[in-house]
Amino acid sequence: MPRNMRLAEPGVTGYLVASEPTHSPEGVDLTLIRWMLTLTPLERLEVLQGAIDSVGRLRGQAVED
Repeated sequence: MPRNMRLAEPGVTGYLVASEPTHSPEGVDLTLIRWMLTLTPLERLEVLQGAIDSVGRLRGQAVED
């Protein structure tokens, strides 16, 4: 589960529901899509910037704050 992923509260429609499929027929992880859709636009940007920073570190590039 991604670091910022939140579990749905009781009575709230969430993205982690046992009856929903976790993957599409093509193999796409639907739980990550549902999780991303629960985030605000700013939170989505922060998650994506974190991924970009991680790739930069793996490539040995300096990461700006």
